[in-house]
Amino acid sequence: MNGIKSVIVLVFALFVSMALPAQESDFQRTVARFKTCKQAAANVIKRQHLASTGRDIVTTGGAFLLRPDMVSISTNEGMDKLVMQGTKFSVTVDGREHIIDSRKNAQFTTLQRVVSSVINGGDTDITKLPGVTVKKTGSSISITILPPTIKNKRKKDVKYSSFVLVFDMKTSVQTLLRMVESDGSFTDYEFSKFVFE
Repeated sequence: MNGIKSVIVLVFALFVSMALPAQESDFQRTVARFKTCKQAAANVIKRQHLASTGRDIVTTGGAFLLRPDMVSISTNEGMDKLVMQGTKFSVTVDGREHIIDSRKNAQFTTLQRVVSSVINGGDTDITKLPGVTVKKTGSSISITILPPTIKNKRKKDVKYSSFVLVFDMKTSVQTLLRMVESDGSFTDYEFSKFVFE
């Protein structure tokens, strides 16, 4: 009799767990707003901190996001750009463009997956991706991405040591993207005045 009761309880528990929707992560709840828009735009302040001199270079511009896989950040009157389209990253500094494919560059693989999930309203639970840490502090959520160590590369040849994205959980907008370089320099993109369409 006890065996039958155990089976009934187990079947009931299984049924209930299947009937309940999967619990969303803080990240997925925060970026859910992107599910209902096709594109978004924001103002940007780019703050580039140079570790060697302690100097900050500040420029302004705008950002544009387009589902399913495009982000464009442009500052310094278009001379500096950071564009992601699918797995392709295009970085333009002082008018000189560099192309990176996240399928071939492990430093950008997880960043591309996280950004893609953001644009698509959290369709992928990024907490399961390697090298990703999500931390909730007050009404903000920060996502830290630590790229994998690349074997047989000199430290100076490994450009980035981490990426950090910060979101306001109340407004569902990104407030910061920080790209930290291996030498301690970093670039902050501070976003404001998001408009969703």
